[in-house]
Amino acid sequence: MDSTESGAMSQPTGRLSSVVGSYCWLMLGCLTLCTVLTFFFSQFWIADLFANLRVQLVLVGLTVLLVGLFLHQWRLVLLACVVLALHLPWFATAFPSVAKRESVGHLVTVTSVNVLSENVQHDRVIADLVEANPDVIAVLELTSALDQKLRQDLPEYRHAITRSENEGNFGVGVYSKYPLANTEFFESVDAIESIAVTVVVDQVGGTIQKFRLFVTHPLPPINAALFEKRNRQLEDVADRIHEFRQQASGIPIVLLGDLNLTPWSPWFLELQSRSGLVRGISNFTLEPTWYRFPMFPFGLILDHGLIEPSLVCTDFQVGKPMGSDHRSITLRIASAD
Repeated sequence: MDSTESGAMSQPTGRLSSVVGSYCWLMLGCLTLCTVLTFFFSQFWIADLFANLRVQLVLVGLTVLLVGLFLHQWRLVLLACVVLALHLPWFATAFPSVAKRESVGHLVTVTSVNVLSENVQHDRVIADLVEANPDVIAVLELTSALDQKLRQDLPEYRHAITRSENEGNFGVGVYSKYPLANTEFFESVDAIESIAVTVVVDQVGGTIQKFRLFVTHPLPPINAALFEKRNRQLEDVADRIHEFRQQASGIPIVLLGDLNLTPWSPWFLELQSRSGLVRGISNFTLEPTWYRFPMFPFGLILDHGLIEPSLVCTDFQVGKPMGSDHRSITLRIASAD
């Protein structure tokens, strides 16, 4: 093959590399803009949205980085690394350290599930809960039909407090194998009820332990007004948790719900700081609990369990599909010895 033929073959490859490189620079520019916007999370709902999409932004950054390495475009690689470095610390704050299993004693297993109010696949919801086998269940988007089904098919959860709702998406209920006390329904924003209740846990050997459970489901922050209402609800719940802790010191607190924010949102960090709770997690996982489409890049971690620092999450599981756009989460919670 002479030099003329070799040059002719290399031209298409060179043009392809140039086009791919140009697209990568465009992607990096968009990624940089979105990253800068995340620093304005407290002022603008769209900035908060990008902060919640941090996993997706990192995936874009990694794609640009790998293509840059393949094309030997080192400036592209360097800038991609700089942008990625701005996101990585948020993942570290989302996963608190976990105590060793030998140093804790089991307290209770709790499940939180957003069943989707229009979901009529109640048998799949029941099957998911049976497999999780928690002691306490928090149900969001609860309808009267599902409430009746749960009471009928899960008789072991004989202690229940519910406010079902058929016209909207904010019905809520707690079902427990253990007695419930000091129940409180409250509205942080109009027409959205949350629950606070004390769970009285009968331990082996006759000892009794209590914990205060808060269950809430704020609005999705898809515009400025809903963004403000979500934040107001989370702040109110955090303040109620802080107030309860001052009044009833010694009773640990657990918060469950579809909080409509991800662990790497600065608002999540604010919620932890204001409430004094930490994320209940036992291992590093990016498994989504909500899906726009049934693939990893199209999912977000919106469902959470937050626990008192004196408690430890020794096991965390995400449930299987059950007709909702959400998946259940189950936490096995222990108290430090």
